Amino acid sequence: MLFTLFGDYAYPSEREVWLGSLVLLGRELGIAAGATRSAVARLARAGWIRARKSKNRSHYGLTEAGRRLIEEGTQRIYHSGEQDWDGTWCLLLYSIPETKRMLRDRVRKRLAWLGFGALGGGAYASARDMGGPASALVEGFGVGAFASIFTAKLRGPERDADLVRRCWDLPVIAHHYERFIDHYAPRYRRDAARLTAGTLSDEDAFAARFALTHDFRRFPFVDPDLPDSLLPENWAGTRARRLFEDYHRKLARGALRHFNAVLRVERIPPSSAH
Repeated sequence: MLFTLFGDYAYPSEREVWLGSLVLLGRELGIAAGATRSAVARLARAGWIRARKSKNRSHYGLTEAGRRLIEEGTQRIYHSGEQDWDGTWCLLLYSIPETKRMLRDRVRKRLAWLGFGALGGGAYASARDMGGPASALVEGFGVGAFASIFTAKLRGPERDADLVRRCWDLPVIAHHYERFIDHYAPRYRRDAARLTAGTLSDEDAFAARFALTHDFRRFPFVDPDLPDSLLPENWAGTRARRLFEDYHRKLARGALRHFNAVLRVERIPPSSAH
């Protein structure tokens, strides 16, 4: 919830957010005040956000690490799209020792976020030019000495499509996209009609846009963002992205008005304030 709020609202304007405002927004989304405060504290301990005290109030902004994470997510969520592909793969090989098993698991999860698929035996492949981010990843975790990164072209006997099937289960990914479309397409039509009629409140626009973004931002963890030439025809991910972008854009004005209005609130009920 917090990453969605910071990524979609606070980060673009480089704003800090009062803890009370985060609690109020969380309450509107059905999240208890205590849960929001705990999540804020966890993110602060993890180094993604930092607090600034002002008149006995805690205002939270992204750290440099938090900004980098949001920027990566923004790139994957909002700027993915059709690109020509010349057949070049980015390969990462690592042999991280057993004594660093926890780091190995964290690296594996971050590689999936970057769009790498597991070939087996500590080998990972991406159809995008991800050498820079991959290098920064392993260096950031302190395991650069155990990793090597290459660019390569497949010469057989497999085809590129066979490599894709080894790394990713595209039918399962497509199923998740179809569920997203089935869930949000009717809501898009409903809210588009409400916008035209002038009956969609800013609070409803914010709640709808939050849910839409929160659900769509999960796809980069499972979808490697393959070039069109490696995808099936009528790929569900393309249709889901088009729905997301259109719906997100339609809700933007009212959602931003509501977010800004909550940030201007000086007092909230004592049970939620800090």
